[in-house]
Amino acid sequence: MTSRFWYVLGLDGATWPERALFGVTMTAMVALAAFGFARPSALSTALNGAFDWVLTYFGWWFILLGFVLLLLVFGVTFSRYGRLRIGGPDAEPEFDTLSWLSMVFTVGFGASILIWGVGEPISIVQNPPPQPYPVEGASIESLALAFMFVHEAFPGLAMWYLPVALAFGIIVYTQGVGEYKVSSMLSGIVDADSYPGFHWAVDLAAIVASIGGIATTLGFSSQTMAAILSGVFGMEANFLTYGIFALIGAVFLTDVWLGLRKGIRNAARATMLFIVAAMALLVVVGPTLFIFELGLDATGVWLGNMTRLMLYTDPMSAGNWAANWTGFWWAWWAAWSIFVGSFVARVSKGRTIREMFVVLVIAPAFLSWLQHLIIGGWVLSPEYVAPVSEAWAANGIPAAIATALNITPYGTVLAVLFVFVIAGYIITSLDSAVFMISAITLGDEDPNARNRAWWGALLAGFGMMALELESFEAIEALSPILALPFTVFLVAVVYASYVAARDYADSHSGVDVDPGSLLSEQDRASDVPPADDD
Repeated sequence: MTSRFWYVLGLDGATWPERALFGVTMTAMVALAAFGFARPSALSTALNGAFDWVLTYFGWWFILLGFVLLLLVFGVTFSRYGRLRIGGPDAEPEFDTLSWLSMVFTVGFGASILIWGVGEPISIVQNPPPQPYPVEGASIESLALAFMFVHEAFPGLAMWYLPVALAFGIIVYTQGVGEYKVSSMLSGIVDADSYPGFHWAVDLAAIVASIGGIATTLGFSSQTMAAILSGVFGMEANFLTYGIFALIGAVFLTDVWLGLRKGIRNAARATMLFIVAAMALLVVVGPTLFIFELGLDATGVWLGNMTRLMLYTDPMSAGNWAANWTGFWWAWWAAWSIFVGSFVARVSKGRTIREMFVVLVIAPAFLSWLQHLIIGGWVLSPEYVAPVSEAWAANGIPAAIATALNITPYGTVLAVLFVFVIAGYIITSLDSAVFMISAITLGDEDPNARNRAWWGALLAGFGMMALELESFEAIEALSPILALPFTVFLVAVVYASYVAARDYADSHSGVDVDPGSLLSEQDRASDVPPADDD
């Protein structure tokens, strides 16, 4: 009977520390979700209070840590270590370039581009930073969009995902040290046999932070989907959204059993097609001229003042404006960095570190910049900004998105595309998150489907629980609250990856260097499937 119980949970063959990791995390998160269903008002109040405390006292820490990680990323990528190949000199790419980019992009963003592409510019225009503005002479509309570019295009992308991807890629795949766990990346500086409790705590913090990041995105997505269905189509929002979540859950479970190549890859490709269709329609039916004029002006503000915007804290003014924006974003990125970084390392075997920089930073930053340029120009245009702002002030970001769709020509068509994009992001985010959370729990890069399904059920439950919370702001709190403990371990992980890269490069000098150009056809075209995923 006992062995059957562990088999159902996907923990047959797992060690007792791994079973304890699953049990402790699952119990705590189920209790939190149950409390949210039972007493949403009390949970909202608690989350909002914790959110204010974390960003008031630790917003500076997230901003500083992001800057340090950015310097490290550039140092590793453009030094001799940048030519190290993930998996060793003979490793071959598992995925073609399009599939690779699609998975990295859709997994790494969730639905935040649509949600915050409307929400952040509108919020900043209505509640701008204290005077004087951080960029003299810039309009508040251009400044708002420039902050959006900083937070979700560059340098946000480079700061958080790549350090964890490099650590996993170098230590787990290239150097071949330890199991597929976050704690394995510390093996070069902290001995697991001497300090097993420390390694277990690192994995616990990583899983909890990952759950916080994905739960935040699922919460945003579920409330936005409900607002679109209610505000645009006049449907019973929550009931229908639960039904859509059930359908998404069925697709997700199908993906779990199909595995990495057939499941996550195909969902990512489909989502990319819906994104392209939505953005193309928005350019055609929206305020096209204003979109590109504002976008170019904001791009100039962004590129000309990137360091200033990235490190802006305004310590002389009252309040925590910078911490509530940049601090929140960096905390969210930190929460997502564990499962996105480890997932990227998983699908990047056979690629060099510099190729990872191109596909994880440069290409997604360009795509994100273009989408935010279009979405931001749409809602900040003179004929849209007033009604969208009124909806935002009255009922939050989801209502602002629904209002923008209602006053846009062919808005119902655009709303359908938005729902498909959000659903696609939910599926790919759930797929990748449970894949990596399960992998970290079991120490196996290809975890069994049974264990992944349990984690997926937990995360989907968080997404539905978010529909019960009273405020959109309460959902924001999950990322910084749950990510804060992990940031301490993240510093150690980054240092350990540098030590591993240095030692491996020194011992394999001239062997694992890729003399060819980035993404060359000769050694990147391989798309031969491996043995069946679970």
